[in-house]
Amino acid sequence: LAQVKAKSTSNIDVIPNSILGAAWSVQKERMDSGIYFPLFIVLVSEKKYSIHYLPVDYQDEEIFVKRKPLSKDAKRAGWQGFYYDLSKIDKSTIRRII
Repeated sequence: LAQVKAKSTSNIDVIPNSILGAAWSVQKERMDSGIYFPLFIVLVSEKKYSIHYLPVDYQDEEIFVKRKPLSKDAKRAGWQGFYYDLSKIDKSTIRRII
């Protein structure tokens, strides 16, 4: 298993400081159980792309930041996501694959 996240960017060679994740509750349960998945980051710029890999060895709770829950008026009111705060890790641990 792995996570794959994509982000549009002007420079596919520069790892962004943050990337949107998914549901916080699921991620929190995994972290509480000590389960982390490798992360593949796909950076896209017009017709170019790059793929980068962050192994589990370089992940810890610090990079998973929960977002505010969606407002009561939102379609999925109360849902809460998270983002990966990649500014908190040494970006040299993220390897470019393609």
